[in-house]
Amino acid sequence: MTPHRSGPRLSTVIMAHPRRRAAAEALGEAHPALAARVVTDPEPLGPPSALRTARLAWRSVSPDATHHLVLQDDAVLSPDFAGTVAALAAARPRDAISLFTEWGSRTANAVRAAALLGHAWAPVVDDYLPSVALVLPASLARGFEEYAAAKAAPDATDDVTLLDYLHDVDRVVPVAGPVDHANPPSLVGNDVMGPRSAACLAPAGDPGGTVLPPMRAVPYFCWWEQLAVVHLRDPASPGGWRRVPAEEALLERGIGRERVVAALRRALEGVPHRELIHERVSDVLLAEVWTTAYALGVVTRDLGGFPDLARPAARQALATLAPGALRRVVPVRRLAAAGELLFPLVAAAVLEGAADAETAVSPS
Repeated sequence: MTPHRSGPRLSTVIMAHPRRRAAAEALGEAHPALAARVVTDPEPLGPPSALRTARLAWRSVSPDATHHLVLQDDAVLSPDFAGTVAALAAARPRDAISLFTEWGSRTANAVRAAALLGHAWAPVVDDYLPSVALVLPASLARGFEEYAAAKAAPDATDDVTLLDYLHDVDRVVPVAGPVDHANPPSLVGNDVMGPRSAACLAPAGDPGGTVLPPMRAVPYFCWWEQLAVVHLRDPASPGGWRRVPAEEALLERGIGRERVVAALRRALEGVPHRELIHERVSDVLLAEVWTTAYALGVVTRDLGGFPDLARPAARQALATLAPGALRRVVPVRRLAAAGELLFPLVAAAVLEGAADAETAVSPS
C-alpha cells in the first residue's frame, strides 16, 4: 500500500510470467514507494494468456485501498512515479486511467490532438484498453474477476476484456505519459507488431487540466497495411467506429486528394535532407505518413483550436508519429533516426491540415 496523508490510497501489483519474475521484482525494487507485490501466471505451463494473470492481479486489491494499479513486468516508470500516479488518480478518481499508450495506436493520435490543443488528458479510443500500466478505482478492480470468469472467452485478451468490462466508465490517458515500454521479446506473440514505445513521454503536466473533447474522427496509420485511414464515430458499426480510407474522410470534409498531395510536394521542397528522406522511406509510405499527419491537423482544428507546436508535449507527441507508423518496415536500429528525419514533414503536415480545415467547405 502506498500511504498518502490525503487523497488516493494506492495498492500496486506487478503481473508477470514466472520467466520474468526477476524483471518484475527489479521493477518493484526500483520504485519502493509503490510497495508493489508481484503476481505470476497461475498456470505457467498452459497456453500463453495474459488474462489469467490479469484476473489474479486485479483481484489482489489491498483491503483499505481506494485505487488499484496493475503494472506489467515490462513497464518502464518515470522518476517519482508513485507521486505522479497519486496526483493523476486524485484528479480523475472515478475513471480508468491508462498510464501508457503505444505510439502507433489510435489513442496515440488522441494524445497528439490533446497535446496540440493544450489539454492534459485524452480519451482512450482504441478497441482495447491499454493495460501496460492501468489504474482503477478499487471497487472496479475487485469486480473484474467475476466479470472475466462469466463473460471472457477462453482465448480472450486482458486488454479487450477490460474494455468490455469498463464500457460505461470514462477511460482516459494523461498527455504527459509517465510510463514507457521496455519492448522485451513477447511471450504472447506480439513481436510481429514491432516495438511499442510511448506516444508521449513528457514531464508531468497539470493533472487538473482539461480533457480533449469527444472525437468524431480519429486519424490512424494502419501499420499492418501501411495505409492512412480514419475511424469515424458510428454507433451502428461494431465498437462504435467505422473505418474509411483517409482520402475518403478528407473528401467528406471538403479536402480533395490533389490538395493533400500538392501540400506534400511544397513541404518536400523546404525540408532539410530531402534526398535522404527519399532514400530511407519509399514515396508510397511517405505519402501515407503525410496524409495521417495532415488528417490529424484537420481533426485538431475541428476540435476547437489551431495546433500549437510550441508546446513541449506537442512536439514530443508528434515526434513519435512516424516511428510508431513505420516500426514494422524500418529496422529498429534506424527507427529513431527515421523519426528525427521525418519530424519536420509531420509537423508541416499537421499545420497544413489545420490551415486547410479553416477554409475547406464540406460537400452538401
